[in-house]
Amino acid sequence: MTRTAALVTTWSQPARGRETKAIESFTDFLTFMGKLAADGKVQEAETFFSLDGGKGFAIVRGTTDVLNEVVLSEEYEKLISKAQLCVDDLHTEIYVTGDEEIQRGMRIYAEAIGELGL
Repeated sequence: MTRTAALVTTWSQPARGRETKAIESFTDFLTFMGKLAADGKVQEAETFFSLDGGKGFAIVRGTTDVLNEVVLSEEYEKLISKAQLCVDDLHTEIYVTGDEEIQRGMRIYAEAIGELGL
C-alpha cells in the first residue's frame, strides 16, 4: 500500500573537530535528495535550523514505497553512515501523513487499547 509520507532527519551539533566534514555530509545529503526531487521521486528537502545553530531537521515528502526504497539504498546508507560520524544525535524516520492516515493510525491504536483492556 502506497501512503503519503515524509522522511524526517534530525540532528544536533557537529561532532567537535569534525565541523567541516559535517558541512560536507549535509551538502551531500541535499545533493542526493535534490537529484531524487529532479527525477520526480520526492519533493525538495525542506530544511530548518534552530536560531542558535545547534539543531536542525530536514523533511523530504514522498510516498512510503519511494521513501523506503531510498532509505534502503546503499547510497543513502553510506550518506547516513558518514553523517553519523560527523554529527551528534542524527536520526531518520519515515512518518505517514494526511487525514486518512491519521484516522487509520488512531483506529489501530484504539483497537489495541481495547484488546489489552486498558
